[in-house]
Amino acid sequence: MAEEGGAISADRFDYQKNWALARLLTLHQGSGNYVLLCELHEDIAVLDCPDQPSRAAFYQIKTSATSAWTLKKLTNRKKGKSGDALPSILGRLCAKAAQLKQEQVTFQFVTNVGSGYGFPVTEKATEESGERLFHVLKQAEWGAISRCLADELGEDFEEPLREQLTVSISKIHLDTHNETTVGLVTNFLDQHVKGVYIPPKAFYRSLFDELRRRTVAKRPSGSISDVCKAKGIDRDSFDAMLGNARSVAHAAGAWSNVQSELHKDNVPFPVRAKLREAYPDYYSRMQDPLDAAFRRDCQILVAAGENVMANSSTLLDMANAAVALARSDSGYGVASLSPEQELIVVMMNFYEKHSQ
Repeated sequence: MAEEGGAISADRFDYQKNWALARLLTLHQGSGNYVLLCELHEDIAVLDCPDQPSRAAFYQIKTSATSAWTLKKLTNRKKGKSGDALPSILGRLCAKAAQLKQEQVTFQFVTNVGSGYGFPVTEKATEESGERLFHVLKQAEWGAISRCLADELGEDFEEPLREQLTVSISKIHLDTHNETTVGLVTNFLDQHVKGVYIPPKAFYRSLFDELRRRTVAKRPSGSISDVCKAKGIDRDSFDAMLGNARSVAHAAGAWSNVQSELHKDNVPFPVRAKLREAYPDYYSRMQDPLDAAFRRDCQILVAAGENVMANSSTLLDMANAAVALARSDSGYGVASLSPEQELIVVMMNFYEKHSQ
């Protein structure tokens, strides 16, 4: 049961990142700058620029497999280990209201398709801006919510929160969130990247991994600009990722050649399947210019491949021999590549070099 609970929790965190990824794609298709921040005050925050923001949106993304969210669930305050009341979901979401009274901010609670709310919402709740909670509640219900938040936050924010507090239902289903988000990436690349083929699954993995890195990054001391650089992705950094993806897009042809040769050499299907599964992670690391450990191990593997090439009968034989030789180098292994990724590095280098 504990193992199952851990898997469910991990899947919920992945859902949040997929929601953030989908939001990132939408932001990038719009005009003007933006910065999407991970795990800063809220699950996700979006500012209109990374230097001197004038607008902000804070998002809490919570999932439920079956039951709907009720007002009681949203305002309930559990007791912590010390006996003190912990923040409620809406209380945590609106905790910055005191500091941002005069600012253009919204606080949005997001849940998944299939969960929904125990109070009436309209189709507006599925739009990016969400639907104002004040509009979907009866006067007595809103009054109860306002009193709960005033008690928890230490100040009555009823008037500003009428405009600021919104709810929405994500268009991403809980049971298919990975596949759905890959589809969104595919559509984005089809519409906005012309003249070069960027593998959607590989680029999805690059974006997902970058969101994960930003999520776990420590908040630096300094200006909001410093915080955005460490914890956020803005238009410039997203464009840089697209540029890196374009620069390695020619690898798609090399990868196709690798797959064809492995098939021609009668390499067993399970081996080829494992290599295919490992390719997106390899591609993601190829696009990260700051991954010095990966670059170092690749150099050793490539050099080893050159040394064993003349004595190899097949592509896979060469790759296996190169990996064995690289592992004997005392400076190798800092990147913690999987066995399949090691083989891919050698085989891709062979075809990229010979296709130039």
